[in-house]
Amino acid sequence: MMEKGKAEAQFAFTNYRRYYREARERVADEKTEAVGKLRDYFSRHSHRAVKPVGEAEAARMYALLGEDGTFSDLNPTEEQYNRENVWNRGYANTPDDRAGIFIADALNRVYRLAEAARRGSLKKDTEFLNRLSRAVVHYGNLEIARSNDKPRFHASCFAIPTAAVNIYFACMEEMDRAERGEAGAEVRAACDMLKVLGLQAYTQPLRRDATDRNVVSVERFRNHVWWVGGNALAYRSLLPVAVMYSSVPMLDVLAEVCQRGISVTSQTTYSDAFWTEGFTADGAGWGHGMQCLIWGYPIHGTSAALDMLKTLRGTPWAKNLSRENTEALMTFFRGGSWYYRDGYRLPCLDRGSYVYCDKESAIPYRNMLRDVVDNWKESFTPAEQAELEQLLAEVEARRIRMDGYVDGVYQGTRWFFNNDDLMKHTADYHLMVNMASVRCDGLESADFADNYNFYPTDGMTLFQRRGDEYFRIMGGWDVTASPGVTAREGMDRLVPVTNWRGYCSRHNFAAGAADGGDYAAGGYIFEKMYGPDKENPDYKGGHPKKNELLYGFKAYKGYFILGDYLVALGAGVTNLEPEQEGNIRTTLDQTARTSPVYLLEKGRKKPLPMGVTTLDARQLKNAWIVQEGQFAYRALPNYQSDLHVACENRPADWARMNEQNRQRKDLPAEVPVLRLWTDHGRTPVADTYGYAVYLGQGEPARKLPFEVLRNDTLVQAVCSADRIVIGAVFYPEAPALEAKGLKLEVSAPCALVLRETEEACFVTVADACMDASLKEIALKWNGRDIRIALPQGMYSGKPVTVRIDR
Repeated sequence: MMEKGKAEAQFAFTNYRRYYREARERVADEKTEAVGKLRDYFSRHSHRAVKPVGEAEAARMYALLGEDGTFSDLNPTEEQYNRENVWNRGYANTPDDRAGIFIADALNRVYRLAEAARRGSLKKDTEFLNRLSRAVVHYGNLEIARSNDKPRFHASCFAIPTAAVNIYFACMEEMDRAERGEAGAEVRAACDMLKVLGLQAYTQPLRRDATDRNVVSVERFRNHVWWVGGNALAYRSLLPVAVMYSSVPMLDVLAEVCQRGISVTSQTTYSDAFWTEGFTADGAGWGHGMQCLIWGYPIHGTSAALDMLKTLRGTPWAKNLSRENTEALMTFFRGGSWYYRDGYRLPCLDRGSYVYCDKESAIPYRNMLRDVVDNWKESFTPAEQAELEQLLAEVEARRIRMDGYVDGVYQGTRWFFNNDDLMKHTADYHLMVNMASVRCDGLESADFADNYNFYPTDGMTLFQRRGDEYFRIMGGWDVTASPGVTAREGMDRLVPVTNWRGYCSRHNFAAGAADGGDYAAGGYIFEKMYGPDKENPDYKGGHPKKNELLYGFKAYKGYFILGDYLVALGAGVTNLEPEQEGNIRTTLDQTARTSPVYLLEKGRKKPLPMGVTTLDARQLKNAWIVQEGQFAYRALPNYQSDLHVACENRPADWARMNEQNRQRKDLPAEVPVLRLWTDHGRTPVADTYGYAVYLGQGEPARKLPFEVLRNDTLVQAVCSADRIVIGAVFYPEAPALEAKGLKLEVSAPCALVLRETEEACFVTVADACMDASLKEIALKWNGRDIRIALPQGMYSGKPVTVRIDR
């Protein structure tokens, strides 16, 4: 072993001996007895173990294990890695960690053999135990000698410790004798090595901060992407390692981390929240930074916390769920339901959106919800228990409606203020606008998953009735024509990249005033930015320069929901880099063409042919493009001069979009697509656009039931035809909105909905800059002064509705 490897190995063994000694010294009698019961539990229950092998396969595998503790078929690879010094190349991402994966695979073989012997398929004699012990020491030494100069992640902290604890507990009787000093030298050495490898669940990767000197601490599991949420509790074998060590301090820490981790974080409480990732106060969730990865890390981390707390029932570490825990869970169950439509999760919420999906499945939090109902229901109020039971029944049916609950809880309109998402959900349809700001991270991409996650948080606007409108065709998407997105054309020039922070907007402006019912107004300032530049403004190389077409244009984008109509407005559309090739386009939709498409003009239907149809100025005044049974689209000629409609069969390259698609051989070679867009040309300066989408059933009204009041870079505003509802977005330095008997002025940038009834006026407002110091927004409405107190703390940025009696 090289000197560097000896130093790393000595470091690992020093850590192990210190924590093992401290554990023994600090054990209390009651907890000692509880640890013994936990050890018995894990000796009978494998932890995330690989599938055991049958008797014949176990015999074949054991025949490959030489007396020197190496597997003969793995030796050529090990020799190659020695020549190339693969062991110390460091970690880039999962597929790159060849050394860690190799070691984990070898140790999992050892576990399979130990498990086969425990089940009686192999004879557990002295030679067998010594040979397994040599294998543990051999492959363990390869691991602990690896350098810590670069991070050692997935294999070192997840897979290898898991293999270690499973080997340990499969040989529990021998390990107990080893710890009493009664076993042979080789078994004692293996016991020590298994503890060293297991401890990596707490030590790897090094954080290069004070917690590296005390890994058994609550702070170890806070304030770092590798040590919160799923990365903290779900993928590390923390509890079985603690039990392997018989460590009361480890169990003390885990019980506290599990309970405190079932909580929420937010933009304004990010530094104070227990976890910087996980459930967000708006009802969604973060993973890998402030990106809306609600279906992975938040669920995994919380589910693991609940599982550990359940295992600790009946021990001194038992805990009931606190009110903070139950409120966090209820917030997530309610909010998470909006990111799902009738058997399908929403696309563009993870790095698996481009995986072909043609079958319904339950909402991803189903198992966690069932666990809560089955094991934790008594921690909730009677009303919450009834709600959870009803929600579980609807989750099982894959149709979440929750009729009878207040608007904005499960149906209606909602603004996810920590994630820049504006939604409307009804029994009939689902609408999502995924906006962008400098506050949020964009969606990550990876070369082993989604390769083209460039635009999902650029105002992507998804219209769904069935739930699979996009999943069936994304293999043939032109991603530069993503629905709702303003972008420079050029799909053929995009180079896939791995980008863990995604893309965002340069501007701290995004707002959604959703009243919970039928009305909402929202908008943001879009100027694309490479996510990592937020923390490294001097970044000059790498991914951004691979795809320059992504950058160099700006737009002010507003959205207004009036009943079953969405009105989308754009202003200030400017190409800041006109020397780049490609026109700037705004796409209305790029969706599955599942039924006939026709032009509806003054009540007359005209089928659209295959290919591209361009509507002229006359047609823009009255024409709707309708896909039968789906949605209807209309351009607003005052704000855009063209509308292009393509009915096409596009070639699909599913493997190009996501590597996982290679596993299926039955994917469609081409996909039927309906695409609509307006072309701003190559050199737009302060250009505009405007369009409407009718989401209801049947045909849209012949006369537009709304009017655009203003569309520029200061104010975007729409009102209903009867003037009962006004929606507006006030950008920085906005003047008063004045239009036909209306004068409305605000004291701070915001989105606003004003709705009048005979008895009162209801005003919904949301702070666009999420300014934690802003306590109120003052309105002047037709000479009347209105002061609206804003939500504070973790709810900063949340819309608030006030009633003003006449």
